[in-house]
Amino acid sequence: MASITFPKPNFDLDAVTGAARDATYVTIGLAVLAFQKVQTSRRDLTKSVTAQFGSSKAQIDEVVDALEARLASLDAKLVEIESKLDVAVVDLEKRLPERAASLLGSAHEAAKSARKQVRGLLVTAA
Repeated sequence: MASITFPKPNFDLDAVTGAARDATYVTIGLAVLAFQKVQTSRRDLTKSVTAQFGSSKAQIDEVVDALEARLASLDAKLVEIESKLDVAVVDLEKRLPERAASLLGSAHEAAKSARKQVRGLLVTAA
């Protein structure tokens, strides 16, 4: 029986590396924007509480609860985006040559680490 060999696809590793780097930057950028949004909400809450300092504790608790609900919603959306990105990267790694997949995997791990650090900041800011 004759063996059939298929030609190995030719990938531009520089293009793959560039795409992985860009994906990392986009992920980190989204995390930074989310962190800035949380900081803005926190400042708005501080202004609101300061403006209503004479208000009852129940009103202040309502404002804090509303902010916490917004933060929880934002966190859930970030987790959903991260999950989709993780699946897409793993799928892409499977289709790339070994060296390109390794580079993409390294870039993806760096992005995940950065996302975890930003999420840690979000949790402590809340």
